[in-house]
Amino acid sequence: MEFTLLQSFLKAAKLKRWLAKPDCPLVMKECKQLFDKIYSPKKSDTDAIATEDDDIIEPVSAPAELHTFLKGPKQVMMPARAQHNGVMYSTAKTHLGNSLIQFYPRGDTMSPPIPGSIKHIYRDGANTYLAVQRQLPANNAITDPFAHYPYFPAKIYSSQLSQTLELVKLSWIFSHYARWSFTPDYAVVLSLNRVCVFLHCHRLSRS
Repeated sequence: MEFTLLQSFLKAAKLKRWLAKPDCPLVMKECKQLFDKIYSPKKSDTDAIATEDDDIIEPVSAPAELHTFLKGPKQVMMPARAQHNGVMYSTAKTHLGNSLIQFYPRGDTMSPPIPGSIKHIYRDGANTYLAVQRQLPANNAITDPFAHYPYFPAKIYSSQLSQTLELVKLSWIFSHYARWSFTPDYAVVLSLNRVCVFLHCHRLSRS
């Protein structure tokens, strides 16, 4: 897998370098503009709730499980998606992959990021919040085979999520993660942090 990532990174870098050269054929430069539109969309770095085309999100009564965060019943906007630093996040009901996030508990960046799934996105006033269910840790009955590979960001967890919701701000998110439930009881969690992958490929290319 590491070799595939490295080869993909190097091929993409060579292609971008060739397209940026002044002697690159005009027809290919026109293709570059098309590639940029398809694969490199310009996204705002500002936080925003995301809507489908012209959909208008109206305030609704918050579910009872959010009342603890809201200090009681309240009307809030509950979009299916939200954007932060150009990255899209969704509720699990809307898009499971975009709902899987690693976040710093209580915003403490000194603590290791925790994996969890976004159950609700809601906007209270000018602020957008996530209600997240943590991925439960695996019990001691299983040995984590990925513990021997510190530069490969994967770990064994329980395949179950906590039933307790946790309040998470968009600025507390570390990255998305991928999840594969290889048994009914256990799942592999793989961090999709883009900086981590780039640094790992850079180390491999220098070795």
